[in-house]
Amino acid sequence: MATDKFEHATFYLTKNQVNDIKRLARENQISRSALVRMIIREYLARQEDNQAK
Repeated sequence: MATDKFEHATFYLTKNQVNDIKRLARENQISRSALVRMIIREYLARQEDNQAK
């Protein structure tokens, strides 16, 4: 995905969260990295919604 600026964020996950991501990726036949990107996008969208309120 091309963007105008590069942003780097660090997210720390628990072992259970990592295992959940692995399980969801396997069940939905999607790569773990793609699933994590989707989760992060959703998280950031919620943060923006909360800040707008």
